[in-house]
Amino acid sequence: MLEQMKGFGRGALYLDVFKEFNGVKAFFSTKEGACEGNPYRNEGIFKSLGLDKMTAVRPVQVHKDNVEVIGDRQLRDAAENALREIILPDRDGMITDKADVLLTTVHADCIPVYFYDSVRKAIGLVHSGWRGTAMGIASTAILKMMEEYGCRPEDIQVFIGPGISRCCFETGAEVYEEFKSKWSFIDNFADIKISDFGIGKEAKYYIDLKGIISRQLIAIGLDKGNIQVSEHCTSCEDDLFVSYRREGGTRMRMGAGIAMTAREFTSEIF
Repeated sequence: MLEQMKGFGRGALYLDVFKEFNGVKAFFSTKEGACEGNPYRNEGIFKSLGLDKMTAVRPVQVHKDNVEVIGDRQLRDAAENALREIILPDRDGMITDKADVLLTTVHADCIPVYFYDSVRKAIGLVHSGWRGTAMGIASTAILKMMEEYGCRPEDIQVFIGPGISRCCFETGAEVYEEFKSKWSFIDNFADIKISDFGIGKEAKYYIDLKGIISRQLIAIGLDKGNIQVSEHCTSCEDDLFVSYRREGGTRMRMGAGIAMTAREFTSEIF
């Protein structure tokens, strides 16, 4: 996966995610594929991946750990109202076992986390900023997949996508303490630097959100070998990605998306 990702260059609209698996299509848009506010206006991404005819699900993200189950009710309501898009208020994640449903999130440094269970035929996607990461939103999504669809941790493939990395995610003590109060392993994923300004010392913390997410998932039983982690830092790589932190605020957003295709459904489980 990482080698596949390193191959995309300037001018590409998106990078492929889970390209090695049949039955699922997923992506993360680059700077070239970003749009102001809503990257899903960029239809070139959908058409090139064959996703343009699917029902899209878009959460109104609030940096919490709320994960929605997308099932027959939402899809029926959308169909009855001739809607091609389902809007989810106050959500940062979704799971589904329905084919031809495109789960989406938007990003400008926060981490996208993708889930795929090829055995039970289920997918998930979450937007994991530092607050959502501290709350354990990725673990919440996995536990919901287990509860709703009977997924087993050993069958779930995870991709922790591009986002702000440890090198650039500088925080104050309040963010570090928030993690410390919830996760005993935080010191394995944080560097502390002390600055002396002449009037006192100030501590700055550099936190590895991707490492924390991975560790949280391993703690609930996921196979380390099934967790892929992007090496890309959205803040460092200004030629490839939009970054809220680097740009001091931006209305531009990149998009993450994942969907299963109906033609791949040959499993006898159901």
